Amino acid sequence: MNNLAKTVQELNILAGGPVDQWPAGLFSKKGPWIGADRGAYYLLKKGITPALVVGDFDSLSSEEFDFVQSKIQAAEIEQVPTRKDFTDTQLALRHAVEMPVDLINVYGATGGRIDHLLSNLWLPVEPDLQASAEKIRFIDCQNVVSYLLPGHKTVRKLAGMKYLGFMALGLVENLDIPDAEYPLTSKVNWPKMWSSNEFVGELVHVSFSSGILMVTQSKDGGL
Repeated sequence: MNNLAKTVQELNILAGGPVDQWPAGLFSKKGPWIGADRGAYYLLKKGITPALVVGDFDSLSSEEFDFVQSKIQAAEIEQVPTRKDFTDTQLALRHAVEMPVDLINVYGATGGRIDHLLSNLWLPVEPDLQASAEKIRFIDCQNVVSYLLPGHKTVRKLAGMKYLGFMALGLVENLDIPDAEYPLTSKVNWPKMWSSNEFVGELVHVSFSSGILMVTQSKDGGL
């Protein structure tokens, strides 16, 4: 599916996670939207017509699903069976990485059940998403989660964020973070979270030779 005629800077996905985890000003975000399951209902209730609606819609009542169908053309809805080998958020991301976009922001994918949270945060490791990992961000009212592929990379501090974290997703080799508040050099790293680091300036440099690195920028409190 690719209904974007030209490359856009950002595409947004709204999943069906807890509303209290949404960042402020969510529905003013630029770019087209994909609604994943209940996320589609939330978008349409706010008067936003997504470019695509996907999911099994098992979280919607029959009245809510009727509302979704009444507000969007059937051709723009991909309904899948409840028993399937992938999540609704994963399905939305599969479509998103096929579109000509520079950045994919995923909202409504954190909070609530921890199995859903962990499933979502590990999605960029999936073979069909891995090449696009650096385009994907998970965002809520307290955190922005992004991903790095091997090489020499730069992480820029996001406005309002205080804490910086790194997690190896699988085997990450020759990790070097020389200019964070707490520098780190480690040859072989299996899944582990290095949390509560901080920026010294506006940039932190990161290099590693294999694997995928998850990067978190966080702040205390809520909105």
